[in-house]
Amino acid sequence: MPIEHPVRISGPDGAPPETAAIRLIALLPTGWRATLHDCHDRTATLTLTVPDGVEPPAVDGALDDILANPVLRGWSRS
Repeated sequence: MPIEHPVRISGPDGAPPETAAIRLIALLPTGWRATLHDCHDRTATLTLTVPDGVEPPAVDGALDDILANPVLRGWSRS
């Protein structure tokens, strides 16, 4: 059964959170899904749905790798 993980990212002033959310979603591993809940000011809130067996530390590591991508420079989990 898939597992859901809440995620909130924040970025620099003036950076559009909608664009960051789309970029994050585009970089998710195969088989992962995302639901975008809210974009406001400098933050985006999503829920990631990952395949059964993917442990929280692996989700965190994948998110850290994605946020290290140059297209998401300045964005971090909050």
